[in-house]
Amino acid sequence: MTSAQSSPSFPIPEGMEGFWQWDKMHCPRPQTPITEEIFLTAVSKGFSAGMDEFASPVGLQYKVVNYFGYMGVFPLPLGSESMDDRVARYQGILHDVLPRMGDLWENEWLPSILPGLEKARSTDYAALSDDQLFETLDDMITDLTHRYTVHGKINYVTVSASMYADFYVEQFSPSDPTEPYLTLQGFPTRSVDAGRGLWRLSRTIKGSPALRGAFETVETDGLISHLEGFDEGRAFLSDFRTYLDEFGWRSDVFELSDKTWREDPAIPLNTLQGYIFLDDSADPDVKYGEAVALRDKLLAQARDRLASDPEKLGQFNDMYEAARHYLPITENHNYYIDQIGNGVMRFPILEFGRRLAAKGAVAEVDDVFLLYLPEIRAGLGGTDQKALVAQRKSDIEQWSKVIPVPVIGEPPEPHGDPMEAALGKMFGMPVEPSTDPNVINGIGASPGTVQGRAKVVKNLSEASKVQPGDILVCQMTMPAWTPLFSIASAVVADTGGVLSHCAIVSREYGMPCVVGTQIGTASLQDGMMLTVDGSQGIVRIDSRV
Repeated sequence: MTSAQSSPSFPIPEGMEGFWQWDKMHCPRPQTPITEEIFLTAVSKGFSAGMDEFASPVGLQYKVVNYFGYMGVFPLPLGSESMDDRVARYQGILHDVLPRMGDLWENEWLPSILPGLEKARSTDYAALSDDQLFETLDDMITDLTHRYTVHGKINYVTVSASMYADFYVEQFSPSDPTEPYLTLQGFPTRSVDAGRGLWRLSRTIKGSPALRGAFETVETDGLISHLEGFDEGRAFLSDFRTYLDEFGWRSDVFELSDKTWREDPAIPLNTLQGYIFLDDSADPDVKYGEAVALRDKLLAQARDRLASDPEKLGQFNDMYEAARHYLPITENHNYYIDQIGNGVMRFPILEFGRRLAAKGAVAEVDDVFLLYLPEIRAGLGGTDQKALVAQRKSDIEQWSKVIPVPVIGEPPEPHGDPMEAALGKMFGMPVEPSTDPNVINGIGASPGTVQGRAKVVKNLSEASKVQPGDILVCQMTMPAWTPLFSIASAVVADTGGVLSHCAIVSREYGMPCVVGTQIGTASLQDGMMLTVDGSQGIVRIDSRV
C-alpha cells in the first residue's frame, strides 16, 4: 500500500493508506459530522454489501478528510475462495444479472425499499421519547443501508450501458462519440414527471395576469406570503405544495444539513420565475419527444446496417435490451433512494435539534448536524455543546475556502473488471489540459455547438442568475439542478463522464454539454462569451469580462 500524499494547505492524516479520490461529483463541499456518521457510513456499508452479493472482489468505502468526502475501493474478504474462483463467480453472476436488471429493479428491489420510505414519511417523531427517537433512527439507518445495498447492485446497470456503447462504436465508428448514448435516451422516468409538473405550474402562472404579476414583481422570500393574500394565489399554492410533496425531496448535494425543496421552496420558485419567460418550445414534453424520435431513428439505422449479419444483429439487440434500462434505473433510483430516501433522514435529526435547542445545549436547531450521535445523546443529557458546534462551524468555514487534493495515494493497477470502465464513463477520466489559454478541454457528453454567456453556479442558491440562453458552468449537477436545463443553452461541468447525471439530462434536453473539465468553475467567469462544442468536448473563451 502506498502512503498518502499531503500538501501544505490540505494535510493528510498520518497513516492513511491506499488510493482515495475526492468525490467532487457527490460531495463538492465540506460534509457535516452527522452526514459523515450516518450517510457516508451507510453508503460504504451498503455499496460494499451489494457488490459482495454479486461476488465483486472489491467494495467501496468513504472517508472524510478535512471534512471532504473521499471515495476508495478495498478488497472484500474471499473466505475460502481463491481469487480466481471469486472472479469466475463474479463474472457468472454479472452474465446472469445484467440482462435482468430492469425486472429486478421494478419487481424486487424497488418494492423492498418502499415500505421503509412510507413509514419514515408518516412517523410522528415529536411524539416519541428520546430513547424511542434513537431507536427509530437506528431502524431508519438500517433501512438507509438497505437502500444503498440496492444502490450498490443497480450501479451495475452502468456496465451494460458501457459495454453496449463500446459495441456500438466498434460496429459503426460514429463521427460523433456521443451517438451511442443518444440511443439510450427518451424513456419515461420520475425526472421527466418532475419536469412536466413544474412546467405545468409555470403555464398556470403565465396564463394568469395576477399570478404572473406576482412572480415578476415580488421577491422570492416574500412570494408565498403575497400569494396567500388572494384566492388565485392560494389555489396556486395548493397545487405547488402538492407538487413539492411528490417531487420536493430534492436538495443541492449529498448533505443531510441541506434543506429540501419541500422545506425551502426558494429554488423551485426562482425556477418558475424564469420559466414564465420561456415559450412552448422549452416544454419538457417537446424535448422528450425529440429525444424519443432521435433514439428511434438511430436504432433503426443501426439495425438496418446489421441486417445482413443476423449474429451481430442479435448481439446488438441483446446488448441494447440490457442497456436500455440504464436511464430509467439511474433517474428513478435517484428519486426514491437519493432524494426521498435521504430527505426522510432529516426528520428525526431535526427533532433531536429542536430538543437540544429547547434545552439550551445548542443555539439553533440546525446545529444538530454538527454533532455526532453520542454528542447528541450527551446534549440531551445536559451537556452544553455550543462551544463544540461553534468550533466545527469555524472549521468548516475555513475548509470551505480550501481546494482539496483530488487524489490521495497511488492508483492501483487496472484488473479488467468491467465496472472499472463503466465507472470511468460515470465519473470521467482526466483529459489532457489545453495549451491554449482560451480553450478548456473536457469530455464531449451531449452533441451540438452553441455560443452564449457564462454563468458560474457553484450551488443552487445562485441559480436564479441563469437567464435564457446562458451557459451553465457548474461543478456537477444532481436532479435538483434539472430545471435549469430548460433555461440554459449548454452545460459545462468540472466533473463527470458520458454516463453522469449531467450528461444524461443534457442529452434528454438536446443541449450541448462538456463534462470533466476539472477547471471550468475556477477558470470561467460570469459574462464571458463561450462557444461550447458538446461533441468534441471543447469550451472556447470568445471574449472575457
